[in-house]
Amino acid sequence: MLDNFANMIAAFTAPEHIGTTPYSILWMFPLLASVSIIYKATKLRVIFVKKFVKEVAILFLTLSLFMIGVAVLLYFVVWFVTG
Repeated sequence: MLDNFANMIAAFTAPEHIGTTPYSILWMFPLLASVSIIYKATKLRVIFVKKFVKEVAILFLTLSLFMIGVAVLLYFVVWFVTG
């Protein structure tokens, strides 16, 4: 039991390597999904499943589109400055 706990804690001593490729932006989506779920769970007074899923989906899509838009904008700013 203690060995399992020690192995689990030891896994947190080295950070996950995330490269600098365009595919590394995919790590953003699980984070945005969890932020959307937690934010809506704390803000809705009464949680109905259908309304909750709809609100989370809208917030997730809004955050995703905003983040992708900012990434594209920054890409073109860097392309313009360095080109």
